Amino acid sequence: MRILITFLLLCLTGLAQQTVTDYDGNIYEIITIGDQVWLKENLKSLHYCDGTPIPDVVAYNNNDSLGTIYGLLYTWDVAMNGSTEPGAQGVCPCDWHLPTDEEWTILENYLGGSSVAGGKMKEAGIEHWLSPNTGATNSSGFTGLPAGEFDAYFTPNKFWLLHTAAVFWTSSQTNSLQATERYLSHNDAACGSLAWYKVMKYSIRCIKDSPSDVKLESGRIQGYELLQNYPNPFNPITIIKYNIPEEGFVSLKVYDVLGNEITELVNEDQATGNYHVDFDGSGLTSGLYFYKLITDDFTAIKKMVLVK
Repeated sequence: MRILITFLLLCLTGLAQQTVTDYDGNIYEIITIGDQVWLKENLKSLHYCDGTPIPDVVAYNNNDSLGTIYGLLYTWDVAMNGSTEPGAQGVCPCDWHLPTDEEWTILENYLGGSSVAGGKMKEAGIEHWLSPNTGATNSSGFTGLPAGEFDAYFTPNKFWLLHTAAVFWTSSQTNSLQATERYLSHNDAACGSLAWYKVMKYSIRCIKDSPSDVKLESGRIQGYELLQNYPNPFNPITIIKYNIPEEGFVSLKVYDVLGNEITELVNEDQATGNYHVDFDGSGLTSGLYFYKLITDDFTAIKKMVLVK
């Protein structure tokens, strides 16, 4: 029995480290490439990180089964959640953001330059890609899939390029009407770049926020942060830590995988500081749970695993 429990703990620890879960409960594999951490799959979210529904998001041909394989398609404005700031979180899960054009360039350079990076990013073979899928090795582990696009600029509007191209929005705006896209093609090993119209609906690949986004400077907290609980997995008690840079109302709640509220750990005004709260799962069954921090200016969600 002890060996079995140890095995389960190791498996769940690996799951916690190698996946990320969005508001809708979609679980994505992740991949570390150089110093960057990327989603290994195209985004499928129907809600922003705070639970707000994402408008006008579609699956290719409005076919949910294709959305399950290739992810969903988003306009730039929707993907950015109204922001124009490079690196905005937008539709990405909490603690992740839309990569900037510069972050894509870092990825390309790590993979040997734009002329060959696409092949190293594409899923190999022709199960999803149209032949010849030039140069595709997926040696990076990025596993790019050809989700196509919805062309909302030219008339008639249409879905096209499924199996032929993977097109991703960056968070880098070029002008009021256009932003930079990155694309992979079935007949090219390159990773291309193009400024195109924001009304187009493309795939989204998210990149993890840098830990340096929240720092202590001269003893002062420089930003909000919700930290990963420790230990994780846990039984039955774990510690949840968070940082508050300015005085204000703070709520910290725990939810099950169906979104039902389990308990409210914090519900009060708090001063600037580093905080920690013990969560006791003695009365709960083993499984995946979420904890959510809400302030006037910040919302974040993380997952934790209870193993008994």
